[in-house]
Amino acid sequence: MAPRPTNTLWSIVASALLLLAGGVAAGFAGREGSRFMFDLDQTRPALARTAPLDGASAGPKLTDRVVLVIIDGLRLDVSEEMPFLNELRERGLALVARSQYPTYSRPNYVNILTGVPPTASGVRTNRYPGTVTLDSLMDRVRAKGLHAGFSSDNDPLAGLFLRPRHPDGDMGEVALEDMRVLTEDEDDETALEVAERGLMANLRGDFDDPRYAPWPGGFRDAAEELLKSDDALIVLHIAVVDVAGHGFGGASEQYREAARFADVTLDLLLGDLDLEATTLMVTADHGHTDRGGHGGLEPVVVEVPLILVGGGIDRTASIDGVMLQDVAPTAARLLGVGAPGHALGRTLTEALTLDAAARARVDAQDRVRHARNVAVVSAGIHEARAARLEKRARRVAALVVGGLVLVGAAWWLRRLGGLRLHRRSLLLGVPGFFFVYYLLIATLGQQFSPSALPARGHIASELLKYGAVGALAQIALSWYALRHRLGLPERLADANGIAVVGLAVAMLPVAVLWTVFPAPYVEVPGPRLLVLIPAVEVSVACYAVGVAVSLLVEVLVFFSRAVDPRVRMMRLERALTRARELAEMADRGELPPHRARPSKRARRPTGQGKP
Repeated sequence: MAPRPTNTLWSIVASALLLLAGGVAAGFAGREGSRFMFDLDQTRPALARTAPLDGASAGPKLTDRVVLVIIDGLRLDVSEEMPFLNELRERGLALVARSQYPTYSRPNYVNILTGVPPTASGVRTNRYPGTVTLDSLMDRVRAKGLHAGFSSDNDPLAGLFLRPRHPDGDMGEVALEDMRVLTEDEDDETALEVAERGLMANLRGDFDDPRYAPWPGGFRDAAEELLKSDDALIVLHIAVVDVAGHGFGGASEQYREAARFADVTLDLLLGDLDLEATTLMVTADHGHTDRGGHGGLEPVVVEVPLILVGGGIDRTASIDGVMLQDVAPTAARLLGVGAPGHALGRTLTEALTLDAAARARVDAQDRVRHARNVAVVSAGIHEARAARLEKRARRVAALVVGGLVLVGAAWWLRRLGGLRLHRRSLLLGVPGFFFVYYLLIATLGQQFSPSALPARGHIASELLKYGAVGALAQIALSWYALRHRLGLPERLADANGIAVVGLAVAMLPVAVLWTVFPAPYVEVPGPRLLVLIPAVEVSVACYAVGVAVSLLVEVLVFFSRAVDPRVRMMRLERALTRARELAEMADRGELPPHRARPSKRARRPTGQGKP
């Protein structure tokens, strides 16, 4: 592209406008990126707005009690190295279940206890901000006049399942008004306000006997007391394996050591369990990648153990295609209670000691429930798609108008000499950030997988680490591209050109995704999009910061060189050298035509000039 003459004043004006535009773009993209994880969660999904189907005619119970063990973050392959679990496999039925996407902990706690996968439950992240208003296994147990107990060594899983104290209260509205989960982002004043309000919340837990005991020996003590009770359903949640997975990775010795500790603890608690009157179900919410992390669809993350042993279990069965959403309906049938009315999972009737007629009846009930609930979810998706089309149309119009304004402003500034599109400077200064940023996500971010997300973290904060490195690369390459520019307007105009092209490259994918995938996300984006959407939003924020720093550096260089006598002398020497070269070329008759033509002032006849 042919260079245009630059103008000092307009170069400074263009820099100021680009700083303003970059700040606005960074604020917009930063806001969208920070809201992304919260936009994924849906506190009132279509199923929660629909009354659950009544499953009262479940049939006679097959066992007196179900003990459901959730070993958080346990990989299938590592579970096969645990002696007590292998003993249970020998005595019962060993299955491979699939965790369901997004494979985070809270979504799959809900999946296990309600039979509703994350895509339909509205619980998609570990930062879910409310309580689960879906019909649960505990609701069905309590409706039958039975009791449910819970114990955990770490995460307060029971806090997800809160209900209004008054039976006629609106479960969703009351819960959302009275309860908000504390997050690490809240300041002391906000946390105090929420804690004070929590003391008077008009809510009760869905477990009759919840015991959150994170102190040493607390989990074992609480679990022993629960096992002595007459609770028909006992849920034991062990989190130490997940902690080791995030800290050291799923292939580490520390992870296997944590799994061995969990195995020994379960042996102490359940080794003498009467498996004639009790059914034991052992599973996990997800696995871990070798480097640690989950959320995506990697096989080591998705495949988890499901061990069924004890009363009502046919240990000769062979079942494929088991999902975590099948756990709650199966546990409900073992206890002779109806499956959770919102469940999309099925009862694993092949694994139960049912005759053909009873199996056919349960399968028929499952089909009715599944068809109704799928229709509800589909209707919610259809409604959301219609609203999304309207939002897309408005955003396309805004995008076209905004794009024309920005292109017109850039063209205008280029005409006035405020920015210059120098090919070499653009090739060096623009691609650096994007190459470094996306390369880091592809490698350290486990190939654009949500499994790169740290425990209970926010994906945008993880991406900011890569963006900071990319911004440093951008600043360095921009400086390198301009290092030989001694002319002050030219240097600043080239920096403006790098900034405007880079911001356009950064904003284009954000604008496309903002238009095509508007929040709220009733449908969960796929694993790559789950990373790519916040990644491009964070890229604008980081690139804008890099642009701001680069332009500020150039402005400082601009003014420092304007008053630096050494630089002024170098510029004068270059001008004199160029003048001598032109003079020599003129003497040899080699002066280019446009240099040889006299100026208008020179051609004006004597006496006709201005006085």
